[in-house]
Amino acid sequence: MKYAFMVLMVVLMSTSVFAASGLTDYTGTTALSISLINQDPDPAVAGNIIDIRIGLENIGGIPAKDIIFELMPEYPFQALPGDNMIQNVGSIKSYQDDDNMKILKYRVRTDKDITAGTYDLKGKYYMNGSNVVISKTLPIEVESRESAEVIYIDKFELIPGKITLMKFTINNVGATPLRELTFQWENADDIILPVGSDNTKYIKYIDVGDSAELEFNVIASATADPDLYKIDLTLTYTDPITGSESEITTKAGIYVGGATDFDIAFSGTSNGESSFAVSNIGSVSASSVTVRIPDQKGWSVTGSNSVIIGNLNEGDYTIASFTLKQTAQSTGQFNRTRPTGFNNTDAAAMKDRGGFQRSGAAPSAGDGTTVTLPMATGNVPIVVEIAYTDSRGTRNVIQKNVTVDVGTSSTAATAALAGMAGRRTATQQTLLQQIWTRGKWIGLGVIIIIMLTIVNRKYKKGKLSDPDYTLWKVLTGKKKGKR
Repeated sequence: MKYAFMVLMVVLMSTSVFAASGLTDYTGTTALSISLINQDPDPAVAGNIIDIRIGLENIGGIPAKDIIFELMPEYPFQALPGDNMIQNVGSIKSYQDDDNMKILKYRVRTDKDITAGTYDLKGKYYMNGSNVVISKTLPIEVESRESAEVIYIDKFELIPGKITLMKFTINNVGATPLRELTFQWENADDIILPVGSDNTKYIKYIDVGDSAELEFNVIASATADPDLYKIDLTLTYTDPITGSESEITTKAGIYVGGATDFDIAFSGTSNGESSFAVSNIGSVSASSVTVRIPDQKGWSVTGSNSVIIGNLNEGDYTIASFTLKQTAQSTGQFNRTRPTGFNNTDAAAMKDRGGFQRSGAAPSAGDGTTVTLPMATGNVPIVVEIAYTDSRGTRNVIQKNVTVDVGTSSTAATAALAGMAGRRTATQQTLLQQIWTRGKWIGLGVIIIIMLTIVNRKYKKGKLSDPDYTLWKVLTGKKKGKR
C-alpha cells in the first residue's frame, strides 16, 4: 500500500513554464516528494509496534542538499525509548525517484486503547541552516487488537469419576466489541469429557472491557492415571474491522487425581485393644497411610498412638488397633476428697445413696480420701487422625470423629480382668495339685522301700534256716521247711 504526497521545494535558480502543454517544468528546480512506502503490520494493531518506511524522491533537475527529516509522533503514536526521530538525509541528486529514492526507517508504538481507524502521523523536513520548514502528515491505518482472551479457568484439578462444574472466562481486553463468538474445548485423550452437553458454547456479544463466563459439567475417567492432561481451547469470532472470521487457539492443563477421602469406624475391643476399620472411599489411591490417635481430652493411649498402614488403594480397607483408656473427661468420672472425720460407715452410706465407691486403701480417721464415680457407658466420641500422601505427592492430614461403644470396651475389660483373676486362681490350684502329686509319689516310694526291706530281711532269715527257702515263699507267706 503506498500513499504518495508530493512536496515541492523550489530553490530560486531558474524556472520555466511550458505554457503550451500546461505542464510544470522542474528542470531548473529542486522538487522533493515524500511518500509512505509501507507499514508493518498493515494495518497496525492497537498497542503494538509498527515499522514505517518513508521514501524521499527528488523529481527536480537540481540536487537537494543537506536535507533533515524529523518524525513527530503524537497520540495515538509514541516514539520508542532510545530511537532517534531526526535523520540527516544528506543530498539527493536530481531525478532520484522510484528505485533511486532515499528510504527512511522508523519505529513507533500505537496506543493500546484506540479504536480502529486511520490516524495521521506527522513529520517535517528542511534544509540544514534554512528557516523554511515543510510539515506533512502520513495516514496510518490501525485496527483494534484481537483481544478475546481465555483468561481464567476456575478448576485446575479433577477427581476421577466425580462430576465437576468447570467455568471458563472469556475477556474482551481490546478497544472494540466482539460479536458472534464460539468457544470450544477438547481433551485429545478423551480422559476429560463434558456431561449433559457438548463441548461448545456460543456468545452473542462481549462489549469492551466486559467478560463472559461459560460453564460445563465435566468428568474425568474413573480409570485415569493421575497426571496432568492438556485441554485445547479454541475461540472464533467475527473480526470487527474486516467482518471475516478470526480464530484464537491456546491450551491449558488440568490435573486428574489429587486428594481422596476415608471412612473410619469402631469395630470393637479384643484383648484390651480397640480396633478401627479404615477404608479409602475416594477415587484415588493413597500411599504412606498412617492412622493416629492425637492427644485429646477424654482418652489416653497406652503404647504407640500411631499405626503405619502403608498404601491403601481406592475401595480397600484395613484395621488399626490401639490400647485405649478412658479418662475422667470422657466417662463423666470425677474425684471427690473425703472430708476430715469421714469414716467408712459414712462411705458405705454414701455408696448406697449415690453410687460412690471408695478408691485406694481404707482411710484412717481424720484424713482425706478420694472417691470416684463409676465408669460411664454408652457411645463416646474419639478423634482419629489419618495422614497420607496423595497422587500429587502432597502430604495430607484429615481428622474423623468416631463413636466408640464404651459398653463394649468396658465389657471386654471386665472380661479381661475376670480372666486374669481366673488365671490367678488356676495358678494357685495348680501349685497345690503339684505339691499333692509330688508328695503322693514320694510316700508311695517310701512304702515300697519299707516293704522291700521287710521282704529282704525275711528272705535272708529263712535262707539261713532252710537252703531251699525262696523269695516266693516270703511273698506267699509259706513257712520255711524243717531239716
